[in-house]
Amino acid sequence: MFLVAGYGGEFNGGLGLMLLAVFGLIGFQNLHGMNGLKNLLSAVLSLVSVTTYATAGLIAWDSAAILALSTALGGYVDARQARRIRHTEYLRALIVGIGAVLTIVFFVI
Repeated sequence: MFLVAGYGGEFNGGLGLMLLAVFGLIGFQNLHGMNGLKNLLSAVLSLVSVTTYATAGLIAWDSAAILALSTALGGYVDARQARRIRHTEYLRALIVGIGAVLTIVFFVI
């Protein structure tokens, strides 16, 4: 979890899938619970990262405001849609597949 958190604080690309993978390795089974915990940890990581980068004066606030609004809206809409999923075994297989592809892309290329 420490390595994933460090990665998320620096880059954040594919963080959600990486967190879900770690939760699965730890032994979590409930995908909806894992998704909520993933969102909480991602928010905490982002808050720590933004605070660090803002203190150093490294944030372009015009672009960041647009991203923040878009991310909040997307998170709200996606959370509502995620609660409607009943057959999580198919979703789990899709998440594993996408995570494997992203791992290859991020670490090989």
